Amino acid sequence: MKVSINLLPAEFRAEELKRTKFYKVQIIGIAVVLLMIFLSSLTVSLRILQSRSIQAVEGRILGAEQRVTDLKGTQASLIFLKNRLVVLNQYLGTESKTVSLYQFLVNQIPKSVSLDSISVGKEGNMLTLLHFQDIQEFDSLLDSLLDPEKNEGRIKEVSLDSFSRGRDGLFRVSLKVEPK
Repeated sequence: MKVSINLLPAEFRAEELKRTKFYKVQIIGIAVVLLMIFLSSLTVSLRILQSRSIQAVEGRILGAEQRVTDLKGTQASLIFLKNRLVVLNQYLGTESKTVSLYQFLVNQIPKSVSLDSISVGKEGNMLTLLHFQDIQEFDSLLDSLLDPEKNEGRIKEVSLDSFSRGRDGLFRVSLKVEPK
């Protein structure tokens, strides 16, 4: 057991306690001030780092915007070419009514009938000049052109523009064929 005897007056002890409290308050104050200085310097350094990274990102964004702007002209050209290719594919992939009618008409003409000329109008109308020896060949040609089952619905109307017989015994016919 340890015994301690205090011979100092009680006021001295009270003053000693006050001084100890004062030092504690000062140490806590200094610690708070140092903590605030540390936190503010940390905040300033983080702000500087963030501003640098923001500037780097803004630089990359400006570069990307410039590349996109440069590619807009190329994009317009590519869209134009794509549209042209689509149109060309439509023409190449499908047969026009006029071509279909022309091929049908040529296939229907008997071998003994001569096709002198064929002309196609803007609306797809065809004017043909034929000559033949036998009237029955012409009759069978007209039947195939006028029959909706045989012409597969391609022909709207067939009109006879001229019909004549020459001194050589050949019949000459001018037919006008209108597609549907």
